[in-house]
Amino acid sequence: MIRLLALLSVILFLSSSLSAQKDTATIQRNKLTAYPVLFYLPETSLGFGGVGAYTFRLPTESNETRPSQFSALLAYTLQKQVLVYLYNEIYQDDQKWWLRNEIGYYIYFYDFFGVGNDNLEDYVETFGVTYPRIRLNAQRLMLPNFYTGIRYWYDGYNITQTEEEGLLRSGEITGGLGGTVSGIGWVNNYDSRDNIFTPRSGWFVEVIGFWNRKGLGSDFNFSRYTYDVATYFKHMERNVFAVNLFGGFITGDAPFNELMFLGGSRKGRGYYEGRFRDNHLVLLQGEYRMQVFKRIGMTFFGSYGAVAPKFNAYELENFRWNAGLGLRYLANPQEGLTARVDFGFGKNAFNFYFTVGEAF
Repeated sequence: MIRLLALLSVILFLSSSLSAQKDTATIQRNKLTAYPVLFYLPETSLGFGGVGAYTFRLPTESNETRPSQFSALLAYTLQKQVLVYLYNEIYQDDQKWWLRNEIGYYIYFYDFFGVGNDNLEDYVETFGVTYPRIRLNAQRLMLPNFYTGIRYWYDGYNITQTEEEGLLRSGEITGGLGGTVSGIGWVNNYDSRDNIFTPRSGWFVEVIGFWNRKGLGSDFNFSRYTYDVATYFKHMERNVFAVNLFGGFITGDAPFNELMFLGGSRKGRGYYEGRFRDNHLVLLQGEYRMQVFKRIGMTFFGSYGAVAPKFNAYELENFRWNAGLGLRYLANPQEGLTARVDFGFGKNAFNFYFTVGEAF
């Protein structure tokens, strides 16, 4: 779900960035927009809805700074999932402060395949869940392109439906009967990309430490540490080779829905999101992006990664590959925002995705 929201957030952010690079004499300091949303993911089937955004600059901010925004999303999928999403992003003090906050409520259905690498190939159970979500983030610009700060996350995970003979109902899986996650984290971002939507050069580095504790209202005590590193190289002026290294590990007793996992529209395309999950994850992926004709592009991508219960428990036989190709349409040439269709496959897996923004 987090990855889906990240994709939809790209749409929300578009409305704030549309004015960011225009001549300052014509910039609208306040703007209200609304438009439809359409997407397809294996986890949701076809989804549709509407989004509205109000963008503005605080009175103390100049026209050269990035605009702030308030956004709202309401979406429904053919899997009978409901997403209600309120988001704000505030820039203060000449972009030295960056505040991001989200409040949401979700009615969702997921497939669960078990924990670890020894799951039966044909085992899957579907479960239903409803939950409120709170995401609070505050970061300060410390060096050029480098922000650091804190976050607070809360999920009230209420599992409403499980299968009678399934693992979740058995009580053998931590969090299989639901539970609250509440924790604080330390977030560090370095971003020198030339474009946030379709970068052609630069680096993106994110390192996060996150601690969930019962003293903060969580039902579980666990910690998560993740890193996300991406870099981009121009090739023949019109093409780009992109590389991404992503991974992390968990200590403590984390619920199954908070474990590290492979799959989805960004990390291991072709595998269902969460097809393989455990305490540790490492994933290396690459993508070659070509401009074919005017607004039309094409990509080839692949990745190689694995999950494991411990850092020293990675086994070569558990590393999984994926590969695929995709089509791109440059929906907004000024900002570089693309609509994408990806066809990904791996071992005994195939899925396609229709959404916006690059995978990384």
